[in-house]
Amino acid sequence: MKRRELVSLFFFLSLILIIIMDSALFLPNEILIAADLGLLFETLAIIISIYTIVNGISILIFGYLTDMIQRKKMLILAGVLWSITAILHIFVEEFWQLLLVRIVAAIAVSVTTPLVISYLADIISSDSRSKSFAFWGLITSIGSLVASGLALAFNLVDFEAIIFPSGFTIDDKIDFIALSYPDILYTWQLPYFYLGIIALIFTILNYFIAIEPKRAAKEKQLEDVFSDENVRYSYKIKLSDLKYVFKRKSNFFLMFNFFDVIASGLVLAYIFPYIQFDVRANFTDIKVIILFLFIIVLGLIIGQFWLAHLGDKKVQRGDLSGRVKVAVICSILNLPFFLFGFAMTPNVADSTFFFGALLVNDIEFWVLWLVFCSFLGVGLAITMGIGPNWYSSLIDVNFPESRGTMVAVGAFIDSIGRALGVIIGGFMVSVMGFSATIFWSFLIFGIFSTCLWIPLFFTAKKDYLQINEEMKIRASSLSKMQSEESRE
Repeated sequence: MKRRELVSLFFFLSLILIIIMDSALFLPNEILIAADLGLLFETLAIIISIYTIVNGISILIFGYLTDMIQRKKMLILAGVLWSITAILHIFVEEFWQLLLVRIVAAIAVSVTTPLVISYLADIISSDSRSKSFAFWGLITSIGSLVASGLALAFNLVDFEAIIFPSGFTIDDKIDFIALSYPDILYTWQLPYFYLGIIALIFTILNYFIAIEPKRAAKEKQLEDVFSDENVRYSYKIKLSDLKYVFKRKSNFFLMFNFFDVIASGLVLAYIFPYIQFDVRANFTDIKVIILFLFIIVLGLIIGQFWLAHLGDKKVQRGDLSGRVKVAVICSILNLPFFLFGFAMTPNVADSTFFFGALLVNDIEFWVLWLVFCSFLGVGLAITMGIGPNWYSSLIDVNFPESRGTMVAVGAFIDSIGRALGVIIGGFMVSVMGFSATIFWSFLIFGIFSTCLWIPLFFTAKKDYLQINEEMKIRASSLSKMQSEESRE
């Protein structure tokens, strides 16, 4: 890769990374936000759900546009829209203002998903796609952790020290925090303000620096053809191409399995109040730090890279549906680890495990805490193997001109699942608590999800071969066309 391309890639991905930190700035401080604006917990769940749905609908639009126009223009649009919206968070004082900025932020963030997948697919060799998506997944996960840490750095509420009166509901606890910490409630806005300014600077830099890679430049069947700098991939997506979303069986099972993300959407939305209210721990507590270390090492590094590498290796060895197989196996194997982990739910303040049923001493607590961390870490590690193999599989069974659209459709369906998870969780939490809600959501929706993953074992290879043969025909056609133009 040339130096100019590397510089362009750095600034391109840096801006996208900042934009997708959006949710990671919001979720850690959702209790602080509810207390600051006087919102019910269910209202907060509705805001998160609306954000998720708007994001999904917008991805459909921008996914199609990503296949139609220059991706650099899409990036500048996303950068301007998100940076201005992030800065405006500093002025939010009422519910309608919060809802408005979150909707606009969701639209800006929606540009990034099809944009980065399409971009990476055209600069990374087709043989190593899963690893490239794993690397990007690792960067985004670490970026989200950094953004969460930044958000929590401004949150000065000491959840471990707070003693809530007996019988308090979640909304009562939010009101209690609002009365106890009136001078620090606004601090949730500051991370948005600072990152908004940084995003605006990167947007301006990308306007002058970012370059547009060739479409389909890294397709194995076209690499020889594209050695001639004058050859351009002339195929464009048409509305009629959208029928393949339904006709190609692998597309259906890869994209329409929204059960797969209901539980994860619920956990993502409520993991911070789960730790604050059920686990009763601060994020500066050594126990919580150890938990995140397990998650980072096992989940983000071992899970993403090794399992992504495994998917690539299977394809390179001739197993054309190897990435799909890894994704399917991961989607099933993560369930027992998550189920046992969340069934262990500890309470740091009371030194208990298993929903308060087991009271332990300090040594026993530490032993069980490490077991708890291990199960969640391994469960996340297996889960993280799904994403890069899923994206690679979706690209493998679609033509280059329609990949942004296909990724967008899949992301839209996922947004429906995540929104359902947030809504279901918002109401179930008030009755069952965070721990029980998370446990039962993994069990119930995990079973439904498995039923839609298994058919991919039988459909992916056929669809991959069909795309592969058509790309060879296109390569021959482009080469012939170029030869004719040269003779003229």
